[in-house]
Amino acid sequence: MAQEIEYQFGVRWSVNGLASSIDIQDIMLNFKGVQSEQNTMLPITEYVKNGRNALQFYAWPVPSAEPFEEQHELRLSVEYWEPGDNPNTDAKTAFEVVMMPGIEDATPEIVATNPAAPVQPRESDINWDQDNFRLTVPFNNRQSMPTWCWEEGDILQDNAATRDSLTRAYRRLHALFAAGDNDALQDAASTRTEELAIASNTPEEYVRHRFSYDMYFDNPDVYQLDDLPEEPMTLNLGAGNRVAWLTTQGVNVPIVFSHVGTKDAATFIRPYFINRNGQWEICR
Repeated sequence: MAQEIEYQFGVRWSVNGLASSIDIQDIMLNFKGVQSEQNTMLPITEYVKNGRNALQFYAWPVPSAEPFEEQHELRLSVEYWEPGDNPNTDAKTAFEVVMMPGIEDATPEIVATNPAAPVQPRESDINWDQDNFRLTVPFNNRQSMPTWCWEEGDILQDNAATRDSLTRAYRRLHALFAAGDNDALQDAASTRTEELAIASNTPEEYVRHRFSYDMYFDNPDVYQLDDLPEEPMTLNLGAGNRVAWLTTQGVNVPIVFSHVGTKDAATFIRPYFINRNGQWEICR
């Protein structure tokens, strides 16, 4: 698995007065269900493979039945930088796409490209789906990459048997949270730790520390673990049906720490699973 990565990648997106969600390979990276003036970048190296990749950028008015206004703008770019560089100051733009959904007959436009970048947009495949508020931005990556776990999981069926099997994995994971067993939780996510260490060019111990749950376990007066729902949850599949996760209502996930003394504040634990050799495995 160990392989040096020449460049690391990030996605930057912005909206003005819209709710939004950003996915890659149909795996959700970020969701903001309220109107916002957002300009955000997240690393995506661990979600980028050799060859064709695709970002899905959702943006919609609130409420969604309202029309887009002429000034509404979706802006998305893929950034790259060398390991050890600061992406906030050293990142270069590989390409940038803009969509103005409130303008009649508008289509996505590539407003910047860097031919020297290791990733390039697939211009003819970029499209805006008005019915689903989705801008799809495929791109090619010509840089050699490791084979990530989300490429290697078994292809899953979207049915009750898969959902029920994954539910049992969630219950085992929830039991570790209930027991406050941070070491066991880290061990359960060893694949994620190994791959994020490669993607970010950082030691595995740093990744384990970044994903430590001790803050929640050490402050029970602040964070309270919710019970898992008893009713069946919704199965979600991404990455060509090789990645799976469960949701309850909308994009909400079942493992949640409520913030004591607040009405709605909570921390959502969002693992992404693959099934390999008959076993569920935390991949991201």
